[in-house]
Amino acid sequence: MAARGGAGGGAAGADPGGADRVHAADPARVRSVEGGGAVKPVSLLRGAFTLACVVFVLLPLLVVVVASVSTDHVLTGVPSGFTLEWVRTALAYEPFRIGVQYSLQVAAIATALSLLLGVPAAYAIARLDVPGAGLLRTVFVAPLSLPRVVTGFSFFVLYASLLPSAYGTVGGVAFAHTLLLLPFVVSLVGAGLAGLDPALEEAARDLGASPVATFFRVTLPQIRTSLVISAVFAFLTSFDEVDTSVFLMPADVTTLPVAIFLRLEQNQDPTTSAVSSLMIVASLAVAALAALGVRGSGLAGSRNSSGEGRP
Repeated sequence: MAARGGAGGGAAGADPGGADRVHAADPARVRSVEGGGAVKPVSLLRGAFTLACVVFVLLPLLVVVVASVSTDHVLTGVPSGFTLEWVRTALAYEPFRIGVQYSLQVAAIATALSLLLGVPAAYAIARLDVPGAGLLRTVFVAPLSLPRVVTGFSFFVLYASLLPSAYGTVGGVAFAHTLLLLPFVVSLVGAGLAGLDPALEEAARDLGASPVATFFRVTLPQIRTSLVISAVFAFLTSFDEVDTSVFLMPADVTTLPVAIFLRLEQNQDPTTSAVSSLMIVASLAVAALAALGVRGSGLAGSRNSSGEGRP
């Protein structure tokens, strides 16, 4: 009995020392228990860096918006007053109105073409045993490495020498924009396909579905979120493109960004800030509507409901 008690007492007496050794072997746990002194500075630094990035991105946009409603012709500090005169001038300016119509047509056609070409390309790279798939992926991403000015001048030379009838047309500008949008579409759709379980497509084919039916009935519904994001991103990128477009159209019929550029060369009043503010608001509205549409239709959760992403 005494021996067992002594043994038990010895074991009980060894526990505090063992606990001390455990805590001593885990300094991170000791710091977290004592107040997390080493974690707080890192968290503060991370928060400060995030805030600095947000301010860096949003501050120029805020300055443009404030300048568009300021009574001052040149914004040098706190506005002396506020007015909507510049907004009304921008809405009534004929080149801007023509530019909006032209930009909408170009962006719609370029977005449709980039999706029609980019989605099959992304699927072929991700799913099919295509020889040189890595090289094909590099070819589609290559336009990102070229300056937009070089791309625009190259298309200008192409149209001037071989396709003069395409210069200044909606189709000609949209075709050039398609080359710029393909890298984004291929990358975004490819990311969606990478997260899709191939077993779903294999099961459909095992049940008798043809490859085309499998693509349209199984694959596309599962990557709808990637398609929506690609379409919105492509549309906004095309609508905002200026470096390439300025080489491909005459001065009397231009897209809205080119019209803004030409207006800045002639008159540097807050009218350009006003139309830029309208573009900022419109872009945010389109992105917000797309996000609400994805969430409201359940597209964001369609992949989880199919069992994807579960451990």
